[in-house]
Amino acid sequence: MAPAKSSDPVSVDVSAILNMVGDFASIQKTVRHLCSQTIRDRLEIVIITTPDKVPLALNAVLDRAGAWQVVTIPEMPTAAAGWVAGIHQARAPVIAMCEDHSFPELNWAEALLDSHREHCAAVAPVVSNANPRSLISWANFLLCFLDWYSPEQHNGPVPAGPGHNTSYKRSVLLEYKDLEEWLSSERVLHFDFAAKGRTILLNTRAATNHVNISLPGSYLAQSFLGGRLFGASRAAKWSRMKAVIYALGFPLAAAIRLSRILKVLNRRGKRQESRFFAALPWILAGLVCHALGEALGYLGGVGNVRQRYMDFETRRSEHVNEHDRRILEDSLPDNAKTLRQFPAKV
Repeated sequence: MAPAKSSDPVSVDVSAILNMVGDFASIQKTVRHLCSQTIRDRLEIVIITTPDKVPLALNAVLDRAGAWQVVTIPEMPTAAAGWVAGIHQARAPVIAMCEDHSFPELNWAEALLDSHREHCAAVAPVVSNANPRSLISWANFLLCFLDWYSPEQHNGPVPAGPGHNTSYKRSVLLEYKDLEEWLSSERVLHFDFAAKGRTILLNTRAATNHVNISLPGSYLAQSFLGGRLFGASRAAKWSRMKAVIYALGFPLAAAIRLSRILKVLNRRGKRQESRFFAALPWILAGLVCHALGEALGYLGGVGNVRQRYMDFETRRSEHVNEHDRRILEDSLPDNAKTLRQFPAKV
């Protein structure tokens, strides 16, 4: 595999991996945030797409980064397949997973790199809710990013990082032969880090703003499919008896997670900001759907869930309300808009 197009080779410290399943407009806002980083000259943007979309990915905005590549794969059945292709082609020792609906703040890359100078396998950012007007968005956010929402600690070891938004040492990831399987449910990968004595560090100066699902059907479906994906990945090497026992305990899983939410939202301000009590019916519905999916994953494996789940992660605009869809759209200052008038460097 080789990049379809790339900038001239340079020395970079962080490679940001970003899947592109639509046109460039679908990732443009994330790209602009990456190109605005304080260390953008040491940042590489790696866009993963299919051969037919390469011309769409070549945009002059990319030249504001230190380096960029467009890497092609024949098809993108899962988001993890794209990330793996990007990881293998990346030119930096630190890999940062990025999404078209997660917008890092200006010193995000610099803060991640500072922590990666320490002895660790991965570095987690803090995550904020980028579409806070919706109760469903808050429910989805709390189910997915609770541990990285206004954390009490400033920096230091944490059990796990946020899925699809964590950064890794590339050398650590390349040790995993079935990397696509591991990245399908990153929490399971982080369990493996813990088992091997590897450290994940939190850096609260690294922050990203995440747009969450805000349509009812999409939220419930994503919760269920995410649960099944997690359950199948977690139980991949379990005995049948252990899988059955865990599946039967699915109501307990929902109760434990609710207790965890209450524990983390330990200040009145956090409960008010997250609209916890107003969003509680949606939180409970999501917890039950996730627990049911988890039980099915323990018993029935992953099935075709990876392909179905990818739609929620790579086509976020289709799973948010009209107001939140506008948040996903890029709004460039006039001087940045002029960049698109010139051909990309290839």
